[in-house]
Amino acid sequence: MLHILGYAGLIPFVMLPIVSLVWPLVAPAQALLVFQFYSCLILGFMAGAIWPVLYQPPAETTRAIWAVSFPVLAIIVIALLPAYSLVALAGLFVALRLYEYFTELNQHYSRAYRQLRNQLTTVVVICHLAFYIGYAYV
Repeated sequence: MLHILGYAGLIPFVMLPIVSLVWPLVAPAQALLVFQFYSCLILGFMAGAIWPVLYQPPAETTRAIWAVSFPVLAIIVIALLPAYSLVALAGLFVALRLYEYFTELNQHYSRAYRQLRNQLTTVVVICHLAFYIGYAYV
């Protein structure tokens, strides 16, 4: 069931760029705004998903601060650097995954969940970069 939910969460990441750039059902600027908000939402959700792991020893306050910083940084990037927000958001998804890996939080996940996270993060990053490149030509 988790795999289905994970893959279903990719639908807006995949469909918004396609719908706005290939089949202009929605104005590109409007699709971009929804994409950015959805990206922040999912980034916050993914960062929040590590909270149960933080409650296991040895949990550190700095880990919790890092975990909540990802969605906060996403909002700041959208507000201050809107032209580069898609690239920055893609980087934040990669940074979150690397954070989990290098802080060894990743070891608390099952192998299946690690694989799912890697797949989902890869698709999300590709969608961000593709939308950025496609939006540059609109």
